[in-house]
Amino acid sequence: VAHEINNPLAVINEKAGLIKDLFSMKEEWAKNEKLMNTINAVLASVERCANITRRLLGFMRNTGVAAESINLKETIQEVLAFLGKEAEYRSFHISVHVDDTVPLIASDRGRLQEIFLNVINNSFAAMKDGGHLDVTVKRHTQDMVSVTIRDDGCGIPKADLERVFEPFFSTKAGKGGTGLGLSITSGLVQELGGEIRVESEVGQGTAFTVLLPIQPKKKE
Repeated sequence: VAHEINNPLAVINEKAGLIKDLFSMKEEWAKNEKLMNTINAVLASVERCANITRRLLGFMRNTGVAAESINLKETIQEVLAFLGKEAEYRSFHISVHVDDTVPLIASDRGRLQEIFLNVINNSFAAMKDGGHLDVTVKRHTQDMVSVTIRDDGCGIPKADLERVFEPFFSTKAGKGGTGLGLSITSGLVQELGGEIRVESEVGQGTAFTVLLPIQPKKKE
């Protein structure tokens, strides 16, 4: 399946790149920020899909974490840009705050993007139109940072909180949820040497906190 997805992705990437090159040749279009940002968003989305399929192909080969220097604010904003149309259509109010004490971290960009995308998608599904989403990044300890994604959605009943990361468990019964998103997210966080926590109150909202190491933990 991953190979079958990669083939059309390669075509999309090639054609989008060609369109960008053609637009760049004409000054009027090259200076159109909205137009160029749209093309760049297509190329970035293709790259993200390609990373996901590469990870699918690598699961059986036990592919390791590909660590690189990560600016968490930039990574979160990339994910929010990917979800920008839905946020705009549903009039969500989104804020991102990153403490000055938060350093660059060494981590896997693709896994981080998937983690944040899954959690934010979960928040979007829980919120009504016009809802609020707050993302806060802090220095948690000397060796860890925390990313808290808080929404003012419907909340999760206490009886379900301990099960939200179980495979196939979903609070979205009848609404299309597979119950795999948060389970996969938890696994990805663990692959990065981190931890994910959840707090919630029905009618008030939910907060997911992802704890991430600043440097990859050495395997013993």
